[in-house]
Amino acid sequence: MLEGIVPPRGSAPHRLGPYRLLGVLGNGRAGTLHVGRGSPQRGARKRLVAVRAVRPELLRDRQTRARLRRQAARVEAVTDPSVAAPLGCELDGEKPWTAAEFAPGRPLSALVRLYGPLPEMSVRALGGALARALTALHTAGVAHGDMSPGNVVLTARSPLLVECGTVLGQVTARSALGDPETAGGALPSRLRADDVVGLGVVLALASTARLVSPPGPSDENLCAVRQLPEPGAVTEGLREALRACLDPRPERRPHPEVLARTLDLARSADRPAAEWLPEPWLHEIGEFADQARGLSRWRPSRT
Repeated sequence: MLEGIVPPRGSAPHRLGPYRLLGVLGNGRAGTLHVGRGSPQRGARKRLVAVRAVRPELLRDRQTRARLRRQAARVEAVTDPSVAAPLGCELDGEKPWTAAEFAPGRPLSALVRLYGPLPEMSVRALGGALARALTALHTAGVAHGDMSPGNVVLTARSPLLVECGTVLGQVTARSALGDPETAGGALPSRLRADDVVGLGVVLALASTARLVSPPGPSDENLCAVRQLPEPGAVTEGLREALRACLDPRPERRPHPEVLARTLDLARSADRPAAEWLPEPWLHEIGEFADQARGLSRWRPSRT
């Protein structure tokens, strides 16, 4: 996601709900992600938002739609600066959509591909911010559900965790495991553990520019991974924390609030990311932010 912005073409929709669509950010299992401009409330200031045109076949089940609304409401109550806020949805119409805060930055996956791994100090700050974001989500009773390098967007202000709690592309797969909510809406420990192993994958990529082993189709745990890259690929200061995140035994993985303290003792994540990200990364983020600021000048063709 957020690999670049492409103007809408041909038969692409020009509006979803209250949002005018200005460009395409990418395509995923859940549907096409657009950048739009508008406001969920009449008369409010218009802003850039990320709007997903959801594939209708993912929403045929009324219970799934209700669950996604509940998840979005819980994420909306989270105030952590590294959690992208949901901004409304329409799931019952012919053209369903969801909207969330737009991040004027680039995904971790793209930046690592361009510039290689981050220094340990930056990985620690990134890990601290994301661990605190997961703590806030879990406290609100919602799992991220797809903690991955493509869903971590880096901006000059802070890392932003996107697609929180509304992983529509995994609805079918998760239905085989049952409703992720238990009585009273509590978050099952297995979903907390899945998010932690996803955080381990994110930080392993950030520190090595290599992905750890992905799960096979027979894995009971959809997010299971089994090993770090070869010895020496991760600095000694990070290796123990990453091994704990990637432990194949879910009950042995640390809680996010413990990870936040372990990884970021200096609370570097409290400072703007512009103070702890490398200069080439900041330049790339700035280029993308400039492109986003110019979107309001685009006028979609209606031919």
